Amino acid sequence: MISAYRFTVFASDLARSRRFYEDQLGCAIDDLTELGFSARREGLELTVEGGAKRRRLGKGWLGEGGLYITVVSDDFDALIADLTERDAPFLDDVVELPDGRRVTGLADPDGVLFEVREA
Repeated sequence: MISAYRFTVFASDLARSRRFYEDQLGCAIDDLTELGFSARREGLELTVEGGAKRRRLGKGWLGEGGLYITVVSDDFDALIADLTERDAPFLDDVVELPDGRRVTGLADPDGVLFEVREA
């Protein structure tokens, strides 16, 4: 289970972003206008609007700014299994933190970072 959070992110290509949020993150999508859409999954609510300039996802791209969203899950294994089945673009393997919780991350097509963390 994810606690309830709402964010607005900006996309350089709404169609590509919609495919990512719907197909790879498993979000329910609602069209808002030609300017964007909303994406929801288990308490995480995003408004995705167009007009962003696409960042390069090469060396050093983390330092170019952007949004970093931490998603905390009560059922980490089920969430990771679902995202893996959806071919979500993980940035690294799952790692165990010093406190025993596990974490991994992924990024949307415009470099918005999602940290997926065990509750």
